[in-house]
Amino acid sequence: MLEKEEILKKNVLLDLRKKRKQQSRFDRAKNRSFLFSMILGFAVIVLVYFLSSSSDIYRIVVNGNRYLKDDDIIAMSGLTVKDKFLLVLPKLYEKKISADPLIESAKVIKKDGRLVDIEVKEKKMLAYLQDSQGYVVLLEDNERLNIEAYPYVIDHVPYLDGFDEEEVELIVKNLRDCDQGTINEISEMHPYPELKFQNVQLVMRDGNYIFTSVYGLPILNHYHDIKSSYVKDTQICYYFEDISGNAYSSACPWEREEAAEEITEIDDEEEE
Repeated sequence: MLEKEEILKKNVLLDLRKKRKQQSRFDRAKNRSFLFSMILGFAVIVLVYFLSSSSDIYRIVVNGNRYLKDDDIIAMSGLTVKDKFLLVLPKLYEKKISADPLIESAKVIKKDGRLVDIEVKEKKMLAYLQDSQGYVVLLEDNERLNIEAYPYVIDHVPYLDGFDEEEVELIVKNLRDCDQGTINEISEMHPYPELKFQNVQLVMRDGNYIFTSVYGLPILNHYHDIKSSYVKDTQICYYFEDISGNAYSSACPWEREEAAEEITEIDDEEEE
């Protein structure tokens, strides 16, 4: 009898172990199935999200640019509004933008609302001229840059015409001390040898003329203050003295020449 009872107990234990193993396998399979379902559901959600336009960049905004157009800076970055916002790697696009010779530095910032903000600092442009390469821009660091890719930037700097290389270097050196807004107001610069001490003629975009030397160019920072003293005049010739720093308004040189010619003609008529 004892042997039969022991055999029965062993069979019961074996059945319990078997049932536990079966339950354990079922639980593991159930957990795996649940985990797989979770992963599959997440993958579907992600796939649907990335296939929809709601995952795209909503808008790309450019700040800090004075010369280059927004569209050109965005093109430098390679970003488009069809790119996925979550996949934008700011450092990668900053490197692309900074590779352009007109860009000093760039920062790409991802903002709420799927906005991408591109902040740039451009190199300071001082003037442009024409040489064997065509039209080139003179930068603050004495670099000369061909502007074939962005011809419109010349609208922001004066055109230098008639100066030799030494004079150009002096002009660049002195224009560095001028505010960029002031430089933007100069349309053209030409030599004017008829005046000994103010032998550089500046044609301003507002129609006025300035005569100074290359060393008097920094006085241009006060141009608006000087001009405000002559608000009644529509077109004026100004004269800047590099040593004293003074500025004054007077008849333009060609007006003086015309006046002198008229006086000469009157004298000749009187002698006759």
